[in-house]
Amino acid sequence: MNHTGIINSVIKNSWRYLLIAAGFALAASCTTVYCQDLVPALLDQGLRLYAAKDYSGAADYLGQVVDMSPDHDQARFYLAYSLAMSGNRELALVHARNLAGRKPSEKQYTDLVAQLQAEIARTQNARQQQETVRSVPKEVILGGYQSVDTMHEPVLATQTRDIAPPREKTRLDIAIEKIDEELYASATIILDEILAKEPTNAKALHHLGVIKFNKGQFAEAIKDFEKALAADNKSFQSRFLAGDCYRALDNYAKAEEEFRKAIEIKEDVFAMLNLADVVAKQGKIKESEGIYEKILKKDGQVSDASIGLAQIRLFQGHIEEASEMVNKVIAAGGGNPEANYTKAQILLENKLFDEAAEEAAKAMEASPGNLKYRSLRALSLVRSFNVARGLEEAAGIMREFPDNIEARLVLAEGLIMSGATGDAEEHLLAVEKRMKHPQVAYLRATGALRNAESDKAKEYFQEYLELSAGQPRAAFEYAQFLETSGQEADALVAYHEIKEQFKDTAYADQAAEGIARLEEKKSGEAPAANEPAEGNLRPGKVKF
Repeated sequence: MNHTGIINSVIKNSWRYLLIAAGFALAASCTTVYCQDLVPALLDQGLRLYAAKDYSGAADYLGQVVDMSPDHDQARFYLAYSLAMSGNRELALVHARNLAGRKPSEKQYTDLVAQLQAEIARTQNARQQQETVRSVPKEVILGGYQSVDTMHEPVLATQTRDIAPPREKTRLDIAIEKIDEELYASATIILDEILAKEPTNAKALHHLGVIKFNKGQFAEAIKDFEKALAADNKSFQSRFLAGDCYRALDNYAKAEEEFRKAIEIKEDVFAMLNLADVVAKQGKIKESEGIYEKILKKDGQVSDASIGLAQIRLFQGHIEEASEMVNKVIAAGGGNPEANYTKAQILLENKLFDEAAEEAAKAMEASPGNLKYRSLRALSLVRSFNVARGLEEAAGIMREFPDNIEARLVLAEGLIMSGATGDAEEHLLAVEKRMKHPQVAYLRATGALRNAESDKAKEYFQEYLELSAGQPRAAFEYAQFLETSGQEADALVAYHEIKEQFKDTAYADQAAEGIARLEEKKSGEAPAANEPAEGNLRPGKVKF
């Protein structure tokens, strides 16, 4: 089974997934024959009690395993959770720190330490003494989803989704285990057998969708989730994964609809994060900002919400504030590729292209298959004038995923820089068929400029500005175009609007410089020797 890989593909590598695969290849390290025989039996009984939510009993058995085999990480991990769920969080923290200390690169261990520390801090607060006993929400299939402000408990592979004391496995239980082990053909056969007898079995229909989701067949998975929801319209997991399918297909409006319905069923932190993301992708920045702030108000330790808010601050032109938020997440440790990705975006915004490529590479190391991270690295390479390598990396993504929009945009930009505007247009048309993307208009504008088609470039820049409403960078780039193309009176108006509309941003400062430059030129004075005559300014560096 490979729970961790599945969870990463479902919700984009979020730091909160404290789930560990029960098939994790961790072996007991007893040296005697006696221990070798006894440890598996004790471990099995401990996990059975854990699955039955008898945490005190589970701790007794798992504690014996750890005593006999101190390096048995699986036993120690579930021992920590058993202790925490039975109220002994301090001792649980000791075991969690043991795991994190020996294996600091294993994120589930460092996250467990942070979670336990937060829980202990809460219980020490006099105002929250009545909340010492915290409820554990029922797990969503595949695990990892949790309601805001609730303690999250990992799911065992041996633990069925509606757990009861040990009982004979059902055919559905077996199918789920097959899915966990990525034996999709075998799981499909079993699920088809179930549905032949029970055509409206919501769980079987849902798991057919899970199989297709895991295989990247998002459009087909949606059909199964819709059938599952027709049988059980209160299924949070089917709503959530249907939304994630639509997001993977860049259908953000439908994704938003599904995530909102999922949140109506359960106010789940990951559903809220995904909702904020798809809302932002539709240009509803203030609404997205409000969702992130709501999450952080309930739990300030949700780093993905901090990162999402930092991305909004970057979009709004508050680059220094975005940098501080990202640095805070990175400094907290534990590894967060999304933080590295956002830091790379900030560096790219400041034209620190080589540094951006290095930061994107860090995100890729943590999540090698993430297309977003790979595309940003390729873009950073293109903009650092390492065009051939950037195009090669973007083309590699396209060979694997022909519909990837971000890679297509990187290819288009690199081709335009290389003078191949005709070839770039093919990629821009392919993106345009999928969605109205502001970068398409911007790249067409830059292509028109390369071809000395100033009037056409202005039309594209205006379209870019309309599609990027509320983004100061787009307004600034348009003002720069007006200045460098000799339309100085219009440029002066545009700079004044930026200075007024986007106060306290890096772009307001740059607009002020543009105004001074144009006013000086208008008065007939030559620009100062240390001041560039062109509008192609580099925003101030951000200190990291």
